[in-house]
Amino acid sequence: MMYPIPEGLTPSDKNKLNSYLPIRNKGNEFNWDTITGLVLGHALKRLVKHYPFEQFREDCQSRFIAKLDEPGFWPVLDRMYFATEAVFHISPLFLLFKAQRKGSGKSELGAENLRMGELFAGLMGNYFLPDEVNDNLTFIEQEMLSVLRGQLKQGSALSTQEQPYLPYLANAFLSDLAFLARHPQYLLQELTHMLQLYAFTYCAQLALHVTDWKAGEPVSKPLYFILDNEKASKERVAVQHYGHKLFSESSKRLFPMLSALEVLQSQTPKRPLWRIYQEAVAYEDQERLLADLNRYLQAFAVSRSLPALESASSVPQAFEQLRELAMKQFESEKDTRSEINGKYVKELEKQVGANFIQSRGRAGRVLVLNQDQLLLLTNLAIGERDKLRLHELIKGFEQRGFYLDNQSQQVLVSFYERMGNVERMSDSGDAVYVRKTI
Repeated sequence: MMYPIPEGLTPSDKNKLNSYLPIRNKGNEFNWDTITGLVLGHALKRLVKHYPFEQFREDCQSRFIAKLDEPGFWPVLDRMYFATEAVFHISPLFLLFKAQRKGSGKSELGAENLRMGELFAGLMGNYFLPDEVNDNLTFIEQEMLSVLRGQLKQGSALSTQEQPYLPYLANAFLSDLAFLARHPQYLLQELTHMLQLYAFTYCAQLALHVTDWKAGEPVSKPLYFILDNEKASKERVAVQHYGHKLFSESSKRLFPMLSALEVLQSQTPKRPLWRIYQEAVAYEDQERLLADLNRYLQAFAVSRSLPALESASSVPQAFEQLRELAMKQFESEKDTRSEINGKYVKELEKQVGANFIQSRGRAGRVLVLNQDQLLLLTNLAIGERDKLRLHELIKGFEQRGFYLDNQSQQVLVSFYERMGNVERMSDSGDAVYVRKTI
């Protein structure tokens, strides 16, 4: 078995974060059009490289003038598809233009967009989609797509060297991506929204799991939302204690623990902390490993001016001390490290959580789902099936990290009834079926 931590492990001068989280303490102004193009290109393993969109337009013009009996018809097509940007609604392949570099460097795509894109690349692993993701195209649209296909290159602007931190969420993401690919027009309409859903639930679930390495491979943890049209009250125990408050408190652990994890990486692909812990407790030479961990922990305490700890008597205890030291270095409000960690939390809420967080007067801040998000989650959870029982649908929500208490579930059923996509066989909740809306 390979040694689970780097040989001669020593603390770095600064806390560095290069994996598992797309947020930094600044520079997180995500462009979701670019991210959508990057993710789709990675899933298709296709790129639009040195082929400007204007050149594509000119090539379409040349092809249609040569094929159409009325050359003067081109200005009509130009207005229909290019002036209005309707061309991007023909096929998902046209979204690849959204992630096109104008020059030779990746920096033109934005470091923040690449970080977010690589989060999704990590969820995808080796999965890819066939590039035949179009249907019911007119002759004109087929010709445009043919022009584009002639310029596509194999490859991806994204790369990842990380094992999935949350395998259950990766499985759900792959299932949902495959579902959208089987419904191209729905993919065009909802892919960006799905990515925004997953960006938030990934960061939130990661925050809930980052100090829970002893439990082994993660499973979905409760995080409660309400519907945006229902009232919040302080009496909603799940919403109050396992909603925004839990998300906010858990988010404070992300930068400290993930930067500590960076130092423990001894190989690629990078591994989540729970897997490194599994490898550590199973390593045959526990005495050697414990001695190395104790030396590192003592050196870390000195480097951060923290009180020295007694040497751990076991590898599991050493990991507990790692958590204690990683968090304790950020406790002093007078220290710049505390300010930096606070910026990570604020940026996460502002740049990833803005569509899911609301202030509700005396009830404080709560996590919410609006109607569009609910319909998307509903369709994703039902997938290729015609309908699902309500309790099965709720489990599908929970698998993706979105929990609703009983009161919200009742409001949800009323919402479905107004939409006309519910079948109530009896007054029992088990006899309520929900249909897709596509």
